Amino acid sequence: MRRILFALCLCFAVGAAQAQLKQVRQVEGVVEYALPNGLTVLVHHDDSKPTATVNITYMVGSRHEGNGETGAAHLLEHMLFKASETVGDPKQEMTRRGARWNGTTWVDRTNYFAQFASDQETLEWMLGWLAESMTRAKLLKSELDTEMTVVRNELERAENNASRILGGRMRSAAYQWHGYARDGLGARSDIENIPIERLREFYVKHYRPDNAVLVLGGRFDVTAALRKVEQTFGAIARPATPRPATYTLEPSQDGERHVVLRRAGGAPEVSAMYHVMPANNPEFAAIRVLAQLLAQDRGPLETGLVDKRLAASRWAWAMPAQEPGYISMGASIGDVADGEAAAQRAVAELVRIVETLEPTQEQFNRARAEVLQHDRTQIRDPESLSLGLTGSVALGDWRLMFAQRDWVDALVFDDFKRIARTWLVRSNRTTGIYVPEKTAPVRAPAPANVNVAQLLKDYSGRAVDVAVADFPLTPDEIQKRVVTSRLTVGGAPGLRVAVLPRVTKESRVQGLLRLRWGTVEAVNGQAVMASLIGGLLSQGTATLPSAEKVREKLLALDANVRFTAGVGGATATFEAPARNTREVMELVAEMLQRPAFADDAFERVRGAAIAANRAAQSDTAALAANSLQRAFFKYPPGDPREPRTLEESGRLLQQATPAQLREFWRRFAGAGVGELSVAGPVDAAQVQSWAQQLFGAWKSAEPHRPWTFSYADDLKPVSVTVEVPEKANASYTARVPLTLNEESPDFAPLFTAVQLLGGRAGTALWQRVREKEGLSYGVNSSLSVPSVGREDGNAGAININASFAPQNRDRLRAVIRDEIETRVKSGFSGIEVGFARRAIASARRDSLAQPVNLVSLLANNLRYGRDMNWYAKRSEEFEKLDAQAVNAALAKYLDVSRLTEVAAGTFGR
Repeated sequence: MRRILFALCLCFAVGAAQAQLKQVRQVEGVVEYALPNGLTVLVHHDDSKPTATVNITYMVGSRHEGNGETGAAHLLEHMLFKASETVGDPKQEMTRRGARWNGTTWVDRTNYFAQFASDQETLEWMLGWLAESMTRAKLLKSELDTEMTVVRNELERAENNASRILGGRMRSAAYQWHGYARDGLGARSDIENIPIERLREFYVKHYRPDNAVLVLGGRFDVTAALRKVEQTFGAIARPATPRPATYTLEPSQDGERHVVLRRAGGAPEVSAMYHVMPANNPEFAAIRVLAQLLAQDRGPLETGLVDKRLAASRWAWAMPAQEPGYISMGASIGDVADGEAAAQRAVAELVRIVETLEPTQEQFNRARAEVLQHDRTQIRDPESLSLGLTGSVALGDWRLMFAQRDWVDALVFDDFKRIARTWLVRSNRTTGIYVPEKTAPVRAPAPANVNVAQLLKDYSGRAVDVAVADFPLTPDEIQKRVVTSRLTVGGAPGLRVAVLPRVTKESRVQGLLRLRWGTVEAVNGQAVMASLIGGLLSQGTATLPSAEKVREKLLALDANVRFTAGVGGATATFEAPARNTREVMELVAEMLQRPAFADDAFERVRGAAIAANRAAQSDTAALAANSLQRAFFKYPPGDPREPRTLEESGRLLQQATPAQLREFWRRFAGAGVGELSVAGPVDAAQVQSWAQQLFGAWKSAEPHRPWTFSYADDLKPVSVTVEVPEKANASYTARVPLTLNEESPDFAPLFTAVQLLGGRAGTALWQRVREKEGLSYGVNSSLSVPSVGREDGNAGAININASFAPQNRDRLRAVIRDEIETRVKSGFSGIEVGFARRAIASARRDSLAQPVNLVSLLANNLRYGRDMNWYAKRSEEFEKLDAQAVNAALAKYLDVSRLTEVAAGTFGR
């Protein structure tokens, strides 16, 4: 590897002396540099998290494609992860380094990025590869042939989603000339037939230094990184031909347009779309707030559609685009007898709500605050900022990330209403429904592009707080600082508490509260009804009687709280400024101990659950997963561990009542069993004292006893086919059952073996099924085992999942089985195991850097009687693994004769 890096450096050495970076400007901690060849480099150094991001954005997306090459930008994104001049498989190289990597394509841009635990060698390798891939990708015809089928399968997967297809049909109706009419995945015929020569022409035309922006963010050596940028990118010449310009401008729409999509399965959907100005126009701030206002809890769409039983759920979205885009909104309809009639009623009411909108000052204030909170959160986190700059670059100038926040902050109510009235008119509307005008219209003005450079010529942004570095996030350092205790709940030992005092960026606190209750016998028959609890906990409390009041309180505290809950317990995650920790804990306690559980809120949540269940009944992945679970677990009807059919779950949702839910909560909810973990700049003793005050009297009326999972006694391997009508993409899922938990000595070698088999891109199944055979967009394997047998049982599994074209079902099964048998027989090499060790070690370090993962780990330690020394010991076990141990575990547990397989899709046509 070092020889390759040396070769890359040598290649660029000749021009390095001429390629000096010049600092251009600085806004809020982001420094812009420029190379003579036109490359823009953005650097934001941030020590608050021990990770780094390398991200390059090219200003080319689906709108730049011509006839015959639709989907080229996305196809080229895939091809750049193939061989370049000196790097044979960049995906595998990044995976070996433990990086989280990907590429994405949008209407205005394409980007490639990797995020990883801070490591200068990885960062410099990324810079070398990205520089090489800019002009020296091989783009071989043989690789296009196999990758084309992978991309085609991605298109087939997208065609399974009725909502996505409806949106595409509406865009093609709303845009007559502009490239935004095209779907980014392209036409199937173009994907299948584009000549490699034309794809190379597209590459040469758009992949050039003066059409790219490189972002380096996080914790790294800035001086060394900039020197590497000069060495690698600096020697690339600026092309003699100017960058290709676009000039097509969509005229003002001259009448409403309507789309009807008819397909089998799913639930009815309705949507409306309105043209608006580009996202780089200051008035786009009003469009962002408008989308948030329309879809907010107790907002116009919920009260006008969901409350009136015209829909089960609602949404709204403002398209961020460099050229004039759109705002869209819509709703999903639940289980109805006449889907078309219901859709027609819903879409009529949808456009009436939107085009006669009279928002209140209170609604506007809340929506604007929510948009601002989103912007602040994105700017605060170095990883999110590094990737978020891609969107701003795509709009024409990276500074728009900060300017857009300021525009929202400066937006006033009267301007908001004026802008909404200007664009939300009938002649500017395109509507669509998915089915399981007499007078001259008022027209919106033709939107114009924005001269962003002129608009922002004097813009300097805001002052930035200096980030303070945390202590090293290693198991040993965490163990030194974490403080644990146990609350007394109802006079008996109860909730366990862990507090980790630490410095964080902007003094933010992350918390996790997990509660468990009930017994298998006591909660019998209540699992489906209890699945509604999570959605209801944020819908109101005794003193905050509605969802909007709860949201207003959270905005005032600058906090986020999320609940998940079910028949066996509830989990709350919260994040807030340290100064508001007590108030946020008080709010969480009130939401849990004094929930409103109002009838109207129950009906909204239940309606959304019914609609989701109805959609799942025609979703290939959901049906395959459900069928697999029912093949392995055989419990009596009503047992909370019973995997019901989706139809049965839907029937039980229809029967659920608010009275049942309230009685369930009265009997079982409490803090007698569970964990609370908090990390951030807080005083451990204070947090423990607050927790005792808030939860010490909240004891469940019913006892708790853990329930374990075990496989059916008569378990035998089977092959199941689930027929799902009219689906272009099919889903495959398979399982080999195991008797194993995390504390077994076989866990570490088997986990490593399963990772090498298909845990990440570049591994055995990926290389065989996707890269060589071109059968699937995505294939993976995973190891799922309980943490501790006495708590959870020993029902473990090796799982395999893939998507595929229905006509390839038998071939896919044969290839997966053959690859498994080959790997069990031949094993993995010492080099492969070495790369896996490095990737796993990096992933474990990276996990400690993520606040949500950290508090989850602390909670797990409390539950299972562990500490960070246990985590360190497990890491050492991974680091000491050799090929012999890994291959022995693979041969011991992965027996293809015990493989149960399920395929769901349209196979009968």
